[in-house]
Amino acid sequence: MKLQALGLLCLLLLAQPARADDNVFKVARGAETVLQGEILSIIVSGQDVAEITGHLEERAISFAAVQDGVYLALVGIDMEQKPGPRRLVINGRGVDGATQESSIDFRVKPKRFAEERFSVPPSFDQLDQATLARIRSESERLDKLWKSATPVRLWYGPFLLPVKGEVSSPFGLRRVINGLKRAPHNGVDLKAELGTEILAANHGRVVLRDEFFFSGKTLVLDHGGGLYTMYFHLNEFQAAEGANVHKGEVIGKVGMTGRVTGPHLHWGARLQGARVDPLALLKAAETSP
Repeated sequence: MKLQALGLLCLLLLAQPARADDNVFKVARGAETVLQGEILSIIVSGQDVAEITGHLEERAISFAAVQDGVYLALVGIDMEQKPGPRRLVINGRGVDGATQESSIDFRVKPKRFAEERFSVPPSFDQLDQATLARIRSESERLDKLWKSATPVRLWYGPFLLPVKGEVSSPFGLRRVINGLKRAPHNGVDLKAELGTEILAANHGRVVLRDEFFFSGKTLVLDHGGGLYTMYFHLNEFQAAEGANVHKGEVIGKVGMTGRVTGPHLHWGARLQGARVDPLALLKAAETSP
């Protein structure tokens, strides 16, 4: 199996020396440091493994079988994760009932994100109570979704760029509007003409298809294991809610719905609830399932 590190930090796999009690699995780890908003790939191997689970503090990390006796986990580091040491705990159970616990220590490092400042007319920010209530409700729907995780992996192989356009607003961009700091940009804006076809970045299931105040026509794909990709400001949908879609399948068309000034695609990703750079997925571990 070939493993590539995606903007991430996965280095070439170096299996740790096995201890006498390493009778269930062996760990091949990635880098010892990871930047905010990036992804860490972890591989474990064992021919007689019945179950592999992981936890990063209170977050469950799922491992998926990518080859006979080889299991992969993608670990998301939120863009505002506090820098410092972290420990990922891995538990395994063999087919013979034997158990094993191992841990991987790594350090989160701060990342310098771009910043832009501009002013808008006061009326731009004046929202009535009904609109504010709608925004809160939509935010709660998304937050609830990020907290769920389909246990099985639905994606396979490297991810695709949903539209072939330049990045107009990068991930993590800090905006200061009228002197006030706003929430960081949790995706990337890709330039594209109105009506451009949007492709599914990988295999998944449509778990949300609706029109929101800020993001307009919004579509979210569940790729399994707590990994979601989102597609905002669509002009029209091309996939039904609940549908299973394949990598490269047309799921919508670029628009300018919601709170935008021109046509483009906002593409975002959540991994175990963490806001991660979707461009990192383009270099995700390449597997041959």
